[in-house]
Amino acid sequence: MNPLTVLRLALAGGREQQLRRAFTVAGVAVGATLLLLALTAPFAARGREARVGWLDAATAVVSAETPDPPAEKADGALFLAVSDYYAGRPMTRAYVAALGADPPLPPGVDRLPGPGDLAVSPAMRRLLESTPDDELDDRFPGRPTMTISPAGLGHDDELVAIVGRTPDQLRGVRSVAEVHGFYRDAPPSGILALLAVGLGLGVAVFVLVPVLILLVLVTRVAAGQQDRRLAMLRLVGATRLQTALVAAIETGLAAGAGAALAWGGYAVGRRVASATVVFQGGHFWLADLAVPGWVLALVLVGVPVLAVATTLVALRHVQFRPLSVHRRSRRPAPTPWTALPLAIGVGGQLLLVPLRDRISADTVGQLAPILAILQVVGVVLIGPWLCLLAARAMARLSRRAPTLLAARRIAHDPGATFRAVGVVALAAMAAAYLGSTADRPGPPAGQQDQRIRPGVVQVNTGPVSPDLVAPLLTGGAVAERWGAGGRFVVSCADVARMRHVTCPHPANDPWGPVEPGPDAARLTVVQFYVPTDGSLAAENRVRTQVANLVPNAIINTDRDPVDYQFEQIFRDLDRMGRRAALFVLLVGAVGLTAGVIGGLAERRRPFALLRASGVRLSELRLVILVETAVTMLATSLVGVGLGLVAAYAMTRGADLVWTGPGWRVFAIVGAGVLAALVFSLFALPLVGVATRHDAIRYE
Repeated sequence: MNPLTVLRLALAGGREQQLRRAFTVAGVAVGATLLLLALTAPFAARGREARVGWLDAATAVVSAETPDPPAEKADGALFLAVSDYYAGRPMTRAYVAALGADPPLPPGVDRLPGPGDLAVSPAMRRLLESTPDDELDDRFPGRPTMTISPAGLGHDDELVAIVGRTPDQLRGVRSVAEVHGFYRDAPPSGILALLAVGLGLGVAVFVLVPVLILLVLVTRVAAGQQDRRLAMLRLVGATRLQTALVAAIETGLAAGAGAALAWGGYAVGRRVASATVVFQGGHFWLADLAVPGWVLALVLVGVPVLAVATTLVALRHVQFRPLSVHRRSRRPAPTPWTALPLAIGVGGQLLLVPLRDRISADTVGQLAPILAILQVVGVVLIGPWLCLLAARAMARLSRRAPTLLAARRIAHDPGATFRAVGVVALAAMAAAYLGSTADRPGPPAGQQDQRIRPGVVQVNTGPVSPDLVAPLLTGGAVAERWGAGGRFVVSCADVARMRHVTCPHPANDPWGPVEPGPDAARLTVVQFYVPTDGSLAAENRVRTQVANLVPNAIINTDRDPVDYQFEQIFRDLDRMGRRAALFVLLVGAVGLTAGVIGGLAERRRPFALLRASGVRLSELRLVILVETAVTMLATSLVGVGLGLVAAYAMTRGADLVWTGPGWRVFAIVGAGVLAALVFSLFALPLVGVATRHDAIRYE
């Protein structure tokens, strides 16, 4: 058989094979596109961290735990970056002074701002132009002469200003460090770098598996028809290699076309995501919302390879027993023992919660991914048994013909039934996990809420002389001072006017504050509170005055989304979790549709016989609906429960108080599962076409 003949046979097969190939192209395109978009999440988080990593240069130099940025220039620069806010919007004040003619440059600027010059982000420039000088502009001595490019900005709406100063103006400022370079990559301990690792694990465990199952499903749609055609080729003299080539070329061409469409879908999808997804107050840069070239090539090449490998592995019985294609033996019924890997995965996750303080963090980090993978594998293994239980329950509870036919079909091959609905079950588990992990986590166990009262400006200066901040310690201001033994000296009643605290000070706390004595006014100031009339303008005037007196001061009010217990990042993760939940449920909807269409194609002749014997078309459609709905709901409920267990274990393992998922999580999961079922119903009109009387003699 020459190559042209092999290619002609691969492309032949009539209208049914053309429809099968078209469905494979569409399914691979959707699956690969969703997989590529999911893989952008960890790289986007790491890309954002890399863009703002230069702000941690001074902190790294003064810290013994973080490696210094790589030296770039022999001449150094004095540097300090301080977080600040305006009307609740985070901003960064960075001070810099060159120590020579060739100082290191932060990313995003082509020269270092000199004394009196400002390098500002586009968003900061717009804000400075629209804000009164005494509320914001005076906080940044100088005039904007440079614009920071995206290389030094985490997102398009970030507020950053680099203030040029002289070395003498910065030498006496606390926390200033001499740097000879800036991070060009993500710092090793950044919160977004850690988030990137967590997102990578979540994608690998909770997104990759459903997408892989989807790809296998769309590759094997109407596989029985293809197997019978290939078996006939074997019976008329085709060799095993020739048969394998026909199957591989047929599948490879369809999967390759789907991968090409996925490339285009990924290019469009990441642009849409860049324009719509908001995280930490801004959109992702398009360059960050992308996978590396090697990952893109791996997916676009690996998906067709996986499709071809799936076809070749499933071709074994055709190659060695072509006569048995029409008479496949019934597989053994699944047993409860298939739940063992799932029990180990779930039990191990729950066991790690009470043991988190007794074993090392490295051990937990190694065990958690293994247990999560065991849980996902366990769901796949236990799925057929759950479908079998659902079939038996249907047979006991109903005596209607459609229900009994559906129960008989499920019981005959529960594995095939679960393959059709399993993607939805895995998607529901992933959606429940992603949604409830990010939804309203509580503060660390035992930590009290000590929020700033409205209208109060809290200033954390570190140890400074009382004379330096004397202009601010008037009009009812309260100072916390450095006392003997490293304990704060402050009146609890005064602090209670500024923050939500309980008085008196705990007597049994060896490190707690103490009431001030007669000489307290001469003690070093560490932190103080300035009451205002509560207006935004008054608070900003205090901020401006503090920034000019103590540049390194951390200033906060109750308007600021300060990450007490990482609340802001969890709120962002809540939104991202809901998007991710919808994402994986979309994967489930496509997989369910593929399973329903594939099951209908496999049972075309039996359904046609039933219709010819008097079964109404509506009853045949009801058989498919009942079979799909019951098994999908049963497995999805189990998936949701397992997803909540995994989320609980992860939350408690991070020493956060578990508050349970909000109603939005259940609403999203429920609506997604229902939408997947409705989406799959588009296959029901095909029942009439597939069960016409001429299908009785089909092949």
